[in-house]
Amino acid sequence: MANTAALLGNLLNTNADINYYTQQQIYWNAKYEANSAKLSKQVKYEEKWESAFDSAIDNTKELTAGGIKVGENNQNEMIADAYAHAKVEQYNEELSLELAELDMEYDTMKTMYDTMLEQLRAQQEGQKTATSTAAQDTGLLQS
Repeated sequence: MANTAALLGNLLNTNADINYYTQQQIYWNAKYEANSAKLSKQVKYEEKWESAFDSAIDNTKELTAGGIKVGENNQNEMIADAYAHAKVEQYNEELSLELAELDMEYDTMKTMYDTMLEQLRAQQEGQKTATSTAAQDTGLLQS
């Protein structure tokens, strides 16, 4: 009977851990998804920025964006950079790098909690079986 109580206590502790880690998993999944959406936008802006930069180098016609004029056959990277920034104002390189770092951090946390929950659920199944067997052996649980 004491064995059954101890096994039941362990099972209840595991259930509590599963509840806690599930909450953490939900939290990190939400942070990951929100950050991923922001990062995706910055990646699109970066692609547009690079395209604008490339079009301003060795261009065949005069280009204008946000007050920045680029003459034909431009070779000046500073002018091309200014043109790209004027054309794609939403792109922020520092923000993009920060979001990429957060993406890795959030993915790591998400993966860690996924793994912990998988292990705890396997442990829970074993504990359920052991608790059930111990309860049947003592006659506390009817078959």
